[in-house]
Amino acid sequence: TPPLLTSPATTPNDGSQTDPDGLPTRFLQMKKHNRDEAKAAFAEHLQWRERFRVDTLLSRPHPKYDVCKAMVPHYFSGRDPHDNVVFVQRPAILDFEIMRRNNATIEDLLLHYIYVIEYCWNILDPGHDRIMTNVLDMRGISFRNMRNQEYVGFGKRFVQMMSANYPGRSYKTLIVNAPTWFHALYKLFKPLLRESTRQKIVILKAGEQQDVALKFYLGDSLPEDLLSGDFNTKEKKNEEGGDDGLDRSHRYFIPVDDEELCAPGPNSLMEFHMRRFCIAQLHT
Repeated sequence: TPPLLTSPATTPNDGSQTDPDGLPTRFLQMKKHNRDEAKAAFAEHLQWRERFRVDTLLSRPHPKYDVCKAMVPHYFSGRDPHDNVVFVQRPAILDFEIMRRNNATIEDLLLHYIYVIEYCWNILDPGHDRIMTNVLDMRGISFRNMRNQEYVGFGKRFVQMMSANYPGRSYKTLIVNAPTWFHALYKLFKPLLRESTRQKIVILKAGEQQDVALKFYLGDSLPEDLLSGDFNTKEKKNEEGGDDGLDRSHRYFIPVDDEELCAPGPNSLMEFHMRRFCIAQLHT
């Protein structure tokens, strides 16, 4: 039986047991210790958990796990030199066609992300004070993304959901392979981010300096796929609208069935065990 099948809103040592209002310290810190605002934020968090039934999410089957993985590549690649979990995403190539072909919805994808994050903080790296290093690989981004209201709408819902419900969980956010015009897209999402979150963001462009930075921040958990390649031609096509923005050579991956084949990247040991966990839930 998979471990820890419930994940409550509060946990031992998160500050809630000694707080007069039962507030986890992270929510107080999020609101700069304004107690009234923190109480309101935590109340909204509890409503959100009830809506998505988050407490029992990991105990329920997740039949669209592989579909959601195909819709937008994302994975835990390992741990950085500070022992923080490394989470890599490629948001530029969110594929709505895969979503429609598999009768999936934006709600399914949002629920999947909650599943992944809850797995992280309850099974993969439990602890009220644990944090992660996020990597957003922007390969494939184009002006077409900015004009796609479905894409921008999902992005804003995702950022708002993570910011409101998982405060204080970020160590660094590395935005890699950012095109020269990325600041225009960043402006759409910047107002949704707290100042403390903005200060943890590092924006990098493909090249030798980015590779050095990635090796510094990710250490042995750096996936080879993130190392700089010949992206300039692709980015230029994307900016001019001459390409659909999908890097198909790295768009999909086939999960491995043997731990010995695992390596930092989409088929990391962390991903291997999370998929095994999900499969086990389908059979319970």
